[in-house]
Amino acid sequence: MKLTIFDLDNTILKGDSDYSWIEFLINNNHVDGDFYRNKNDYFYDQYVEGKLDIHEYCEFALSTFIVLGKEKAEKLLDIFMKEIIEPMINIYILRILHKHYEAGDTLLLASATNSILVNRIGARLEFKNIIGTDPEVKDGSITGKILGDPAIGDGKLKKVVSWMRDNGKLDFSETTFYSDSINDLPLLESVEKPIAVNPDDRLRKTSVLRGWEIVDLT
Repeated sequence: MKLTIFDLDNTILKGDSDYSWIEFLINNNHVDGDFYRNKNDYFYDQYVEGKLDIHEYCEFALSTFIVLGKEKAEKLLDIFMKEIIEPMINIYILRILHKHYEAGDTLLLASATNSILVNRIGARLEFKNIIGTDPEVKDGSITGKILGDPAIGDGKLKKVVSWMRDNGKLDFSETTFYSDSINDLPLLESVEKPIAVNPDDRLRKTSVLRGWEIVDLT
């Protein structure tokens, strides 16, 4: 099996879906603007610096779904996909994705973002295999906590390895990973072919030092 893994935010998308979801809610007066904007900016800066407490962040991000309620959240997600996510899809990375598809590669979307968003976006992009950070659900309601490992850093690597074992792939031979973020370093170091897409400053420096391919897209 030739496996090609894609990160989502700032790789396939021209921006961050989690951050954009909260901004969408703020701009349309669905949540407390002052509270959510300050927290959203704080956590995004922490992510960029590679210092994000994923459990703390997910409790914050998932609180939006708790506040909205399931029915309202579903309706707003439909609008969010059309108005915000569609324009964020980078057609240049889609061309790369389709080349791998035409070559017969198995495609896997692996994102640190909560699976509520990732599953919707992945379905729009026609991914059959999707990994995200799964929210805990009890009695049909989101608790705000994470179920299992968060799909960031070592956690993303663990979830990809688990997916590979479940699908009969026992090692990282013939495996490629596209990512923009230093947060994905554990998985980038594991695959046969790591590719940095519009990398952040730390990942760019690491890629240059290690001779990894860098793809700068418009």
